[in-house]
Amino acid sequence: MDENSIGDYQLGDSLTSNDNLYSDCEVFEARHRTTQKQVIIKLGRDVDNANREMEILNVLSHEFIVKLLESFQTENLRNVMVFERYPRDLQEVYTTESLESNRIQKFMRQLITGLEYIHGKNIIHRDIKPENILVDGNDTLKIGDFGLSRYADTNVIMTPEIITLWYRPIEVLLECSNHTTAVDIWSAGCVFAELYRRYPLFKGESQINMLNKIIKVLGKPTTEEWPTMNDLPIMQSIELDGSSLERYEDAIPNVSEKSINIIKNMIKYDPEQRFSASQILQSDYFQNEDTSERNRSREPPDFP
Repeated sequence: MDENSIGDYQLGDSLTSNDNLYSDCEVFEARHRTTQKQVIIKLGRDVDNANREMEILNVLSHEFIVKLLESFQTENLRNVMVFERYPRDLQEVYTTESLESNRIQKFMRQLITGLEYIHGKNIIHRDIKPENILVDGNDTLKIGDFGLSRYADTNVIMTPEIITLWYRPIEVLLECSNHTTAVDIWSAGCVFAELYRRYPLFKGESQINMLNKIIKVLGKPTTEEWPTMNDLPIMQSIELDGSSLERYEDAIPNVSEKSINIIKNMIKYDPEQRFSASQILQSDYFQNEDTSERNRSREPPDFP
C-alpha cells in the first residue's frame, strides 16, 4: 500500500490548516478506490481526542450534522475518520454569493436546529464558526468538526483555549473553566451577525483586543447584567475599558429588528441569560419568512 492511500481510500489534497494552533489532526480529500465516492479523511494525531470525537459522532445522527461514514485504525495505530464531502462551507457562501434575508434565515434555522439536537444530547460543540458549517448544493447545512466537542459537565475543568478566537464568548476569554452549551449560542450569534456583515463581528487579534472589540459593541459589563462576573479569577487582574462604544445597529447594519433582537439574546454577557437553541427557534424571527431588504453587496464593509 503506497503512502498516498489509507485503507480503501486514495488520498488527495491536504486540507489541514496551518493557522489552527490547536489542530491535532490532518485532513485530506480522498476517493474510495472501488466506488469512486469522494470523501473527507481525518487522521487523528492524538488518540484520546480522536476517540472522544468518534464517540460523540457515533451518538449523533441528524440531518444538519455531518455524517461519519466509517472509522478505523491504521497499522501504525492512527485513528481514521471518513466523512461525507461537501462542496463549500458557510464562509465560502457569504464571500462569493449575495445573501437575501430569507436565505440567511434558512441557514440560521438549520444551524440552531442542529445545535438544539446536539445540546439535547448534553454535548457542547465548542468550535462553531463559518468554516465548520458545511453546505451542500441545495443549501442544506451540516455542522462539522467535532474535534473540540465535550460532554457538558460542570464538574470537569475545560481549557479556555478552545473556540476560534473571533467566536470565543466573553466568559471563555475571561478564562472561565466551566463551559456550558451557552458557549455555542454566543458563537452562533457571531455567525448570524457575520452573514449580514460579510465580515466577522469581533475580529480581534488577541485576547485583550477581543475583549475591547466586544465591549465596544455591548458596552462595559456590569454585575447587574452579569452577577457572577467577578467570580472569574482574571477579573481581579484586568480592567475592562468601556470608553469607546458603537450601537449594535451600526455594527450590524441592514438587519431587521427581529434579527437584531435574536442576535442580542444570543450574544449576552451572562451565559445563563442567553437564549437556548429552543428559545431561539420559538422566537418571532422564525415564525415568518424574513423578507426585509438588506445590502447584498459582496464587498467587505469598512467596519472596525
